[in-house]
Amino acid sequence: MESGTAIGLLVIAVVIITALAWYALKLQKEVRTREAEKEAVVLKAREKTLENIHIIARAMLEEQVEIMEGCLRLRVMIDIIEPEWFLLDEAKVFDEIARRGNHLATHQARKELPKQERMKQDVERMSLEAEYQDAALKGAQWLLQQKA
Repeated sequence: MESGTAIGLLVIAVVIITALAWYALKLQKEVRTREAEKEAVVLKAREKTLENIHIIARAMLEEQVEIMEGCLRLRVMIDIIEPEWFLLDEAKVFDEIARRGNHLATHQARKELPKQERMKQDVERMSLEAEYQDAALKGAQWLLQQKA
């Protein structure tokens, strides 16, 4: 092979390798940007969910929402951002009352129950609320201290 041809092929190889390296770096930067954007979205969603948790906890403490309803709503939101909290004494109550009251009809299903069954479920709901009221309010106070 002539030295001129070899040099030409070497230049072409260097140009191709340089172009591929540039493209790889561009893709790597794009991936980092997308990961940072995703992390920002996840953090914002977590902050918003925690803000909603605080609103419901405050409403429970101010008796603006019933214990059962507050616990059911908190159970779902805590599961989204910090399921490990259910292992803590302060937050166990939300999982426990939701588990024990899971079978109770709500919304339209409750309206469609016969009056006798609706009253029976209301008594059960009130009993659960009375049983867990202190723990639920203590848990609500604990939730208000949690930060994003």
